[in-house]
Amino acid sequence: MLGAVELGGTKCIAAVANSPDNILFKKEISTKGPKSTFSEIISFFDSYDIKKLGIGSFGPLVLDSRAKDFGCLVSESKEGWNGVNIVQNLSIICPNISIDTDVNAAALGEYMYGLNELCETLVYVTVGTGIGVGILQNGKPNVGNFHLEIGHMRIPPVDDFQGLCKIHGNCWEGLASGPSIESRWGSKATIIPISHEAWKVEAQLLAYGLVNIIANHSPDKIILGGGVMNQRHLFPMIRNNVAKLWNNYTTIDFSNLIIEPQLGNNSGIIGSLALTR
Repeated sequence: MLGAVELGGTKCIAAVANSPDNILFKKEISTKGPKSTFSEIISFFDSYDIKKLGIGSFGPLVLDSRAKDFGCLVSESKEGWNGVNIVQNLSIICPNISIDTDVNAAALGEYMYGLNELCETLVYVTVGTGIGVGILQNGKPNVGNFHLEIGHMRIPPVDDFQGLCKIHGNCWEGLASGPSIESRWGSKATIIPISHEAWKVEAQLLAYGLVNIIANHSPDKIILGGGVMNQRHLFPMIRNNVAKLWNNYTTIDFSNLIIEPQLGNNSGIIGSLALTR
């Protein structure tokens, strides 16, 4: 039996499955402090004989399996989690663990089980508690010295909002993540009306980052997921903004390029299961 954990900044999903596309049971767990969160995750798996465990986690974290601190979070991206080793804490479930970033896992899930066509270059962007980006080249994560942290790129501000990122202030994540929306407008994204000015600003901010991704990676598909992107009215607004910024530099069908997750909110957990393969 396969197990998986999608560990996000606000919540995590734990699941058991026969295969990545055949989930038997899953549970949503609030991401609190490491001790209580790991305790709930481990408790969920107590009744199952897990042979392989896949983990898609928020970062930044060490992914080099040869490193002494393999599986360790190396920044205070979530308070209280800096220095926590995810692999060591969850190895009690199963010692056979595969781990990657949550966005790389989501991209893998979409690549293997969501899209009807294979992409040479697939980009998955999650817009939620933070902004994360996973890029697959022929189904394999694009990595260098470290995994990608595209959510921390610099983009032009659209107003005097200073940004919420504790590390970089007004980076893409600091300006356009879910908490940034709430801080700027005083309301959670889920209750802001469709007609509110907030969405015009959000679409513009997201478009700035996407244009940089397009210019740097020339992707076949860009999938926008995460809690903020549950506001589906954002998609045409973002496409229109990206088209204006690109200004017909090359011919691109943005309606076909920038799409919703085909697996809905299950991209990450299915991708985390796929890591076991």
